[in-house]
Amino acid sequence: MRRPPDEISGRRMQHRKLQRSRDSRGARGRPCRRDPSGALIVRRRIAIAAFVLIAAALVVRLAFVTRDLPATLTAGQFETLRAELPRMRAFLARMPKGGDLHTHLSGAVYAERFIGVAVRDGLCLRRADWTLLPRPAGAPADHPCGTDPALVPLAEAVAGGRGQTTYDLLVNALSTRWFVPTLAVPSGHDQFFGTFGKFNAATGGPEWDSTARATAEMVVDQLRQYEAEQVQYAEFMVTLFEGEDRRRLAQALLASPAAAGGIDGQSDPVPLLEAVKGAGLADLVSARAAQLKDLVARIEALRGCAGDRGKPGCTVAYRFIAQVNRNAPPAEVFVQTAHAAALVRAAPGIVAGLNYVGPEDYRISLRDYRMHMRWIGALAGHDVPVALHAGELWLGLVPPPDLTFHIREAVEVAGARRIGHGTAIAFERDMDGLLAQMRRKDVAVEIALTSSDVILGVRGPEHPIRTYLSAGVPVVLSTDDAGVSRIDLTNEYFRAARDQGLGYGQLKAMARAAITHAFLPLDERQWQLGRLDSAFLAFERKVASDLPLPTKARLVARAMLPAGW
Repeated sequence: MRRPPDEISGRRMQHRKLQRSRDSRGARGRPCRRDPSGALIVRRRIAIAAFVLIAAALVVRLAFVTRDLPATLTAGQFETLRAELPRMRAFLARMPKGGDLHTHLSGAVYAERFIGVAVRDGLCLRRADWTLLPRPAGAPADHPCGTDPALVPLAEAVAGGRGQTTYDLLVNALSTRWFVPTLAVPSGHDQFFGTFGKFNAATGGPEWDSTARATAEMVVDQLRQYEAEQVQYAEFMVTLFEGEDRRRLAQALLASPAAAGGIDGQSDPVPLLEAVKGAGLADLVSARAAQLKDLVARIEALRGCAGDRGKPGCTVAYRFIAQVNRNAPPAEVFVQTAHAAALVRAAPGIVAGLNYVGPEDYRISLRDYRMHMRWIGALAGHDVPVALHAGELWLGLVPPPDLTFHIREAVEVAGARRIGHGTAIAFERDMDGLLAQMRRKDVAVEIALTSSDVILGVRGPEHPIRTYLSAGVPVVLSTDDAGVSRIDLTNEYFRAARDQGLGYGQLKAMARAAITHAFLPLDERQWQLGRLDSAFLAFERKVASDLPLPTKARLVARAMLPAGW
């Protein structure tokens, strides 16, 4: 029997109301059965989307890691060498290092070479303090070192059965090798700075000819050493104004009206400079510039690169930095500074800049520091590149107030483009502000880790190299005095990796910084950067090619991980 349509419609409406009532009760607390297929689809879509995002991120990361695969593999391989330090040192010996911007020529020479030169040139040895000395004037042939028994020919002292003992003790005296503190020499600081007076006679003589010969020999030896270490550029600090000419010019300055009342009381260096010019500065500079051209000719003759660029040392470029003895009387410091600035302008292809040298903690340097910075700023101007030893100090070496302004004054007053050492940065007033200023002005800091250790006792986490890096200040690694410290530039890269935990990328950046902050004309600097980049490319390709395939895969996989994993 068929039901009327109205009845059927009414029953359907009642069924729907009942169903809505049941659904409502289920929503208030009673669990409801749903079709699981919809939720499953949503979860699957979420999982797929997550997978796609992760895969995309991995692809992007892989592309980033492998965009320069040889460099990535080289950096990864370097990290594996931290567990095997001899291999790390060998790796760093082969790595290109750009340049050494902070090296004193005489201090770079090893004692053994000075002894050989002293024997060749017939120098004498004063046993009391192990100092090399020239032969006394007028000494007879049978007593070439005179009649004083304290002074003996070095050749005789290192000869015979006991000669090796004398030789060894002399090497120790002319360097920091096996240094042990004594009452007479209580610190590495004193031993380090005391060596220069002991070997000075082997670095030349009172006449320019002997000085030029010794300088040329030292330069060529260092260039050959640098080439063996994959270094392509060096700036040698040398003294280019001394002797009677310097004393005469200083006396003329003191006698001038500009120096009335004392040179150290003059706030304006311009009248002092005019007085020096009137006393013949230009003629002295011209004469020295001509002698420097002769020196370069001697160096090139010794290198012999004209006919064969493959000879040792021929791939290394160099310049000189005119150094000023900061611990001389004020008049001598002023005329040295004026001469150095003028010499840079007269011979820019030979002398690249100026620097003040000598212990920063000595009495005269501390007393006259601010005056020195004013002089440099005025005499160098904007066209003479300046690098300055500043902040080569530490708590206890000098009174606390002397730690608080040396780096800042070198940057702000003297206009230094590079700071040598900068160890005392933590003691400067407003350290962060000074670091920001150095970063903004692109002032580099020349870090010499071994020197800071030997001279100041500052090493490991106490050293501020990471502070400079974290602040974005350009950092270059330097030797300072490789011969006195018995090191090479490779050793400083090794210490940076071993003691400071720096990675391959950071060391590579420092090698490039040594070229970008060299005192070179822009075109030559760009050319040297191209050389360095090519050297790094060849080095990294060689490292990568020597790795077996499983090692490459492992290093790439490790590079894919976030830093610190």
